[in-house]
Amino acid sequence: MTNKISDPHSAFPTVISLGEFLVDLVPAPAGSPLAQADSLKMAPGGAPANVAVALKRLGIHTGFVGKVGNDPFGRYLYSVLEKEKLDLTFLSLSRESLTRLAFVTNDPDEKQRFLFYGNPGADVLLTPAEINKKYFRKAKLFHFGSISLIQGPARKATLKALNLAKKLGLAISFDPNLRPSLWPSLKQARKVILENLHWCDILKINEMEWEFLFPGKKFEVLPKILKKYDIRLGAITLGSEGAYVGTIRNCAHVNGIQVDFVDSTGAGDGFVAGLIYNWLNAGEPREWDNARLAAIAEFCNRIGAVTCTKAGAIPAFPTLEELSLVTKRPQ
Repeated sequence: MTNKISDPHSAFPTVISLGEFLVDLVPAPAGSPLAQADSLKMAPGGAPANVAVALKRLGIHTGFVGKVGNDPFGRYLYSVLEKEKLDLTFLSLSRESLTRLAFVTNDPDEKQRFLFYGNPGADVLLTPAEINKKYFRKAKLFHFGSISLIQGPARKATLKALNLAKKLGLAISFDPNLRPSLWPSLKQARKVILENLHWCDILKINEMEWEFLFPGKKFEVLPKILKKYDIRLGAITLGSEGAYVGTIRNCAHVNGIQVDFVDSTGAGDGFVAGLIYNWLNAGEPREWDNARLAAIAEFCNRIGAVTCTKAGAIPAFPTLEELSLVTKRPQ
């Protein structure tokens, strides 16, 4: 049974993002290893929801499709997106499962990782019946990740949404957002992610995901990978080392932007929002030359960099006005 909260500001969105929405528990002081934290700060998270908010901050009307628990955490999450003025027509509260929680570890001997509690969380219970054709008709782009492809009924709901988006001519954006601990096996994770690349017009992956999906390949072969899967725009984010952004014809690399670092959570999601923003505003990607790609990578990098200056993802995403104040420091 689900309890849907009506959204009085409902309107057809330009972008629809579907997937997990959960609570990140971030160690404080910021950057502390989980076992050494004085306290934990609650922050909304989940890559597809993060992308939706980051886009809204950039001025793109965005709707989020998903499910959270009808519990204090779920109601908190709903209120966060409500305040951001996202379209929540198809975000619902479930009485059948609790909201998923993710503890950010920040251990010094490993890259940032997450410990997930509540599996399956309420996000897994999104059903195909909750994918509404009318809702998709006026949208221009559909965004998704791989977590909603792990198990049903969310897997079937995601595939229905992808088929619908493709049939209606929406562009499709994919950020795998690999979380190994949520998959039955890494072999299955790789198989499912590669199988679903054929949907994409836009693909964003990080350095670890690149090596996982295309082991031994140099970043510079990004155009060949995009051509193989008929993907029109792709990006590889490299953290402080910057990013590659490419099409099937061209590829550009830009360096990272130095900021007063606090927390990297959500930086990649902000980067995705930057790619989508440019897709919607800058014409046909196949025509972008290296200079244009470099400018787009720089724009996306700035979003990621600003996001790293605050703890948590959603509280940190910048507006266009805030982005204009960011200047690149010398390396």
